[in-house]
Amino acid sequence: MPRITVNGCHYYYQDIGTGPETIVFGHGFLMTHRVWEHQIEALRDRYRCIAFDWRGQGWSEVTRDGYGILALCEDVLQLVEHLDLDACHYVGLSMGGYVGLRLLLRNPDWLRSATLIGTQGQAEDGSARLKYEAMLFVARYWGYTLVLDRVVQLLFGPAFVNDPANERDIERWRGIIASNDALGVYRAGKGIFRRPNVLPLLGAIRTPTLLVTGADDVVTPVERGRRTQQAIPDAELRILPATGHMAPVERPGAVTDTLDAFLTAQAAAPVP
Repeated sequence: MPRITVNGCHYYYQDIGTGPETIVFGHGFLMTHRVWEHQIEALRDRYRCIAFDWRGQGWSEVTRDGYGILALCEDVLQLVEHLDLDACHYVGLSMGGYVGLRLLLRNPDWLRSATLIGTQGQAEDGSARLKYEAMLFVARYWGYTLVLDRVVQLLFGPAFVNDPANERDIERWRGIIASNDALGVYRAGKGIFRRPNVLPLLGAIRTPTLLVTGADDVVTPVERGRRTQQAIPDAELRILPATGHMAPVERPGAVTDTLDAFLTAQAAAPVP
């Protein structure tokens, strides 16, 4: 498995495809690089696609610390530097999107564009944070069994969950979620659920930005996605019907088409 040491952590990553431009993919909490497999398969002939597992999740190392949003930003920047990448397009889901917002604010030089899915600039709502941290505690000390059904209901929209055709996919993702190291997930969750509010700062962003939100997303409701989009100058918003938080998995074709159209529109833009 290809690994690279960045910011004191052994990161697993994939480097797939060819093309004059590069897309860096950051997955959501509890997921792995596999969340992007449909998009990478569709785009690999035209783009170099870099997908990785965040520290503490998937096949990356479980470290003692380094799970705060700014530390994760540094992970991405060192990964880009080690792979000697030119200016890239960044695509982030949920946790990956939270990191993306900070990259846009702090390190825009290497970004040609950003596509942020299921992402909000606000801090976690107080009641939601308590609920999520309670689930983290249970998973850490008693395992995933007691919380896995609830996690699936939060991550996937009802249209996806209730369609018998998706039963195998749901079981696959239950297995992927449960295969994550419980301590790594606990530390990663603490880092993202305690993130600060950056909504008042987003007016400084000048990088072309697309936000994508599922109409049935309960983790990042449409209104929160819309407020984030409105705070970023000239940002676009796409709302996908009958879609929950895991849009790249639930609606892979729609996400790929939306991303492809956005990237194509940026093709004539000058490299920062």
